[in-house]
Amino acid sequence: MDEIGRAEWFAIGALGMALAGAAHAAVGAAHVARDMVRAPVGNPGTSGSDLQVDSGPGGWILFGALILATGSIFHFVSGVGTIVKEIVRVADR
Repeated sequence: MDEIGRAEWFAIGALGMALAGAAHAAVGAAHVARDMVRAPVGNPGTSGSDLQVDSGPGGWILFGALILATGSIFHFVSGVGTIVKEIVRVADR
């Protein structure tokens, strides 16, 4: 484990979060597409105000994406800060 430094662990973490985000987006898009195909069509004689809006998974997809983005940004900022501290510490020696 000593041969893997902080920069490599940082890259592994960022790549893992990016892959998790892509998988989350793909699954969410599949759910939205499936719900759109299954959505009941209103009667042609009724107005649009008679149709009920179903919140569906779109809001949860957005919420999950925001949580994942927040975690990714935090991971990026803390990783860059740690790497910069190590560079400064090595330069001071």
